[in-house]
Amino acid sequence: MNIDKILLIGLGKLGLPLLSTFAKNGQKIIGIDVDVNKINTLKNNELPFNEPKLKEYLIDGKENIEYLDNINNVTNNVDVSIILVNTPSDNKGEFSNKYVYDAINGICDSLKDSKNKDFLFILSSTVMPGTLDKVIKMIEDKTGRKLNEDFGVVYIPDLVALGTVIKDFENPDVLIMGQSNSKYGDIAEKIYSKISKNNPPVVRMSLIEGEITKVSLNAYVTMKISFANFIGNISEKFNANSNNITKALGYDKRISPYYIKSGLSFGGTCFPRDTWAFIKMCENIGLDAPHIKATQKINENQNVLLYEKVKSFKTKKIGIYGLSFKPGTYVTTESPGNLLYEKLLSEKYDVVFYDKLIISQYTDKFNDFINDIDVLVITHDTKDFKGLNLKNKTIINPWGVEL
Repeated sequence: MNIDKILLIGLGKLGLPLLSTFAKNGQKIIGIDVDVNKINTLKNNELPFNEPKLKEYLIDGKENIEYLDNINNVTNNVDVSIILVNTPSDNKGEFSNKYVYDAINGICDSLKDSKNKDFLFILSSTVMPGTLDKVIKMIEDKTGRKLNEDFGVVYIPDLVALGTVIKDFENPDVLIMGQSNSKYGDIAEKIYSKISKNNPPVVRMSLIEGEITKVSLNAYVTMKISFANFIGNISEKFNANSNNITKALGYDKRISPYYIKSGLSFGGTCFPRDTWAFIKMCENIGLDAPHIKATQKINENQNVLLYEKVKSFKTKKIGIYGLSFKPGTYVTTESPGNLLYEKLLSEKYDVVFYDKLIISQYTDKFNDFINDIDVLVITHDTKDFKGLNLKNKTIINPWGVEL
């Protein structure tokens, strides 16, 4: 199987950084997205969105990249496709496979008339357990090919976070690899070894095991976040510093310091979605997940508690520092800062916001933002306030940032 050139379908917030990472590291790659405007933007050497290192990597890897807005006969020239498209939550709380199936159908249509003798489908989008069984049947029905004879499937779910996507692709804690057989797993591992800088452990398993692992991983992390947040709620009742408590807990090697700091609710495009998906996965097989349901309930309550701290300032000008769900990204999905901002706006509060990556009346005017407000709500864990004169400001500081 020739891996000199590969195909990547989906040039969104994760797909484009992955493409840039491969290209920067010498892998020739064709990037496909159905958004024609996005493809034209990229062909003009412009960015459709911001992500650290993305511009630099696209420039450095430019000679290795080809952009297309359709698949057509691409499979005549490549033997491997990575699919990294969005799988948003549907109205049942499961991941929607619409874009995954669209990509699979497109590849299959191309394979029908292809001279290609063997093909590897690598899926990186997060999906519900059991999805890859449906994908395999779809491929066999549409192409007449047989699994592990003239096509293979490998599942390598992304383990990255917005704001550090490229860094995370190059330095994964682990490479989860569900494989239809070891032959295709070997090929996929060889491809991904081109971008891994830290020699991560590679855990190879069945496809269904890979699907369960990905959904379970984020569910566990959110459970840890909600536990830390509940410690914060307890600490408030005793007028104690929760950061000292969670810091001490994190030193225990059974817990570790990651995601064990109390603060606000978890947001973004992955954690809330994956929490609901884990609950739904359990329901689908006749199990309950009370621990993850409690995680979700605590998370939702963090937003209520934040509002309770602010609601008495109806006559004051309230400033929210941080509209995105975390520093380093412009994404506001399920962001505690954005949820608070919209709620206060709907209730006719005098509220403004400042965020480094989101345009507002205070863009590049941080000092004006501080001077104009009476109440400061800090929704980002940041060092921007260290040593700043905040005299006469009411400060709501859920993260306990240094002032």
